[in-house]
Amino acid sequence: MSNRFKGWRNYNNDITNKHNYVSKISAALIMLGVEHELEYKFLLDRKFRFDIAIPNLKIAIEFEGGIWINGRHTRGKGYATDTEKYNLAVLHGWKVLRYTTYQTKEQNWEFKIALDVNNLIEMQKLLHPKV
Repeated sequence: MSNRFKGWRNYNNDITNKHNYVSKISAALIMLGVEHELEYKFLLDRKFRFDIAIPNLKIAIEFEGGIWINGRHTRGKGYATDTEKYNLAVLHGWKVLRYTTYQTKEQNWEFKIALDVNNLIEMQKLLHPKV
């Protein structure tokens, strides 16, 4: 198999793995009772989507795949597009939590991420109690 096709195979595996990782995070959030949406489009005039979003609290979770195989998130144009996306998100009041496959090496990693989200939700409640 040529190098060109090996790279394509890795790219397809990485997409599948990203979907699996996002699904595990989603399941952990469900277990904690955190309502969320997958592939959430957060700007009407742009194609940008968050992997996972809690729209009413403006919390987003992004899972960056392909960081060890020179994937889209680490190459020039992809990295530049990601910075634009995350900056626009912050300018529109979103809090973006970013994770990579590096975090998945720990046991029960998906619950750690879900707890990060839950802690952010609790902090928001303390900082902005409903009047």
